[in-house]
Amino acid sequence: MFLSKYSIKFWLLNIVQMVERLAYWITIIQIPIYIAQKDVPGGLHFAQTTKGLIFFWWALIQNMTPVFWGAVSDRIGQKRSLFISSIFIILGYILLATQRDFFPFLFGTIVLGFGLGSYKPALQGWLAKEIEGKNTSLGWGIYIFLVNLSVFAGPILSIHLKNISWQALFFGSAIIFTFNLVFLAFIRYNYELNSLQQQIFEMLFKTILTKRVLYFILIMSGFTITYMQFYETLPNYIFDWSDTSNLARYLPDFMTSETPRGRMIAYEWIYNLNSGLVVLLVLFMAKISEKIKITQTLSIGILLAGVGLFVAGYSQSGILLVLGVVCYTLGELTVNPKFPEYIANIAPFENKSLYLGVMNISWAIGLAGGGLIGGWLYKHFAEKAYFAQLLLKQKGIQNVPLTEAVHKAVEITGMNHIELTKYLWDTYNPHIIWYPFLVLSFMSVIGMYIYSKKYE
Repeated sequence: MFLSKYSIKFWLLNIVQMVERLAYWITIIQIPIYIAQKDVPGGLHFAQTTKGLIFFWWALIQNMTPVFWGAVSDRIGQKRSLFISSIFIILGYILLATQRDFFPFLFGTIVLGFGLGSYKPALQGWLAKEIEGKNTSLGWGIYIFLVNLSVFAGPILSIHLKNISWQALFFGSAIIFTFNLVFLAFIRYNYELNSLQQQIFEMLFKTILTKRVLYFILIMSGFTITYMQFYETLPNYIFDWSDTSNLARYLPDFMTSETPRGRMIAYEWIYNLNSGLVVLLVLFMAKISEKIKITQTLSIGILLAGVGLFVAGYSQSGILLVLGVVCYTLGELTVNPKFPEYIANIAPFENKSLYLGVMNISWAIGLAGGGLIGGWLYKHFAEKAYFAQLLLKQKGIQNVPLTEAVHKAVEITGMNHIELTKYLWDTYNPHIIWYPFLVLSFMSVIGMYIYSKKYE
């Protein structure tokens, strides 16, 4: 059987990754709403630009840490590195649960980001060593498949934890992640540590400054900026604008939620469509992509992701939202396994974690920059509460807080929530925020074509 090609250690490491991702997704699927959605009880009610700033520092730390920590992991051993990272991850979740002021909460995301950032290259580097010499496309496909089983379960569990309290959500992530300490204790690490005499940072900069690696990092940053919008900006957009009421009537109650505009599909289940499709299709996509150049596969995936995000937000239609999510997902599941596979293939055996860590510069640029860009664009060009506040100012009503603006606008105009949403949509055209990301996706595809001609 083809699955028997991989060692027991490979499967155990994937279980460790699944637990880490489950804990992470319980938190990440809810946190844009917790931080910035103005009409959600118990949230922080920060500005969208503040949310963007938080995501900037969180993403920057989480995705720059692997750049140097990958080399550290090669030196001290991936198992030891994972134990160190786990301490920061658990502490980070606890801080998110207990801090509500801006700076302490930001510090919590930075602690969590450092832990997650140092965890990723150590685990991926260890996995890369286990996959070495086997079917790498299938191996990384299995990795993404199992990760997305956890991603699928995360939003479902997060709904129940959130219904208890926001604090239960974050503490739940901490408790679930703690199980990884038990799994790691039973996995033997029997690889020799990197014995090269070069200094870690000398090795690191030599890798980054290689023209091929640097160019590839910049190209993939276009995809990661788009990726960030799907997970950081689109949840608020769905909450504010998308009308899934026509689809919600065909779904069971546990997949829907009651809103001022009527019964809608709970946005967590829209994201479960994303992870569910990845689970169903990623191994199939990994198999059919074996005979296609990785750069061609990446180009197709980047284009599908950009078009999908654009379609999802182009109108208020629930059907187009779903179709856009499907299209985006096809792109994501095409890119995500091929990205680490490509980097692992060009990396020397003894420096797998180093190269896979350098790969995260793309994520640092995309997620940190994408957080700032998305937060700023959403605040000024797409936030419904902000538009309602503008409407009230036009009617001579000043100083209404964003948390009350939509309800106040309903009261003053005499429109109901559905009518007000449609009026604000027609007046301010919030869908324009998706055009820059569509253009960026096309630019990345062009860049990948040039890259493939030069280096392959």
